[in-house]
Amino acid sequence: MQQENKVYLSLLYDFYKDFLTERQKKIIELYVNEDLTLGEISKELGISRQGVFDAFRKAELALKRYEAKLKLADRYYKNRSIIEEVLQKLRRIYERYKDEEIMNIINSIQEWQEDV
Repeated sequence: MQQENKVYLSLLYDFYKDFLTERQKKIIELYVNEDLTLGEISKELGISRQGVFDAFRKAELALKRYEAKLKLADRYYKNRSIIEEVLQKLRRIYERYKDEEIMNIINSIQEWQEDV
């Protein structure tokens, strides 16, 4: 799986993990967060590589189905894009007027982004 897809899978996992079985959660966590291969996960969990592959594939498909219906990750990306655009415009305004109130707003938005 490409790194970009891994990041997307991680995002889907963050939104929808509560809908997965404990085994599926563990496999996705090891794959995405620990960067283990399916073979390494197989050894870690003491199950066959095919068992890991099947559970992984079912989890991945489930996450994608939830996203297709609920679109939480899509909204997340769109909102981040809009926020970044607002920040860019605010920075340009700040550069023009050097208004500290604008800088305070920029800093507040950036702090909020870090918490989300």
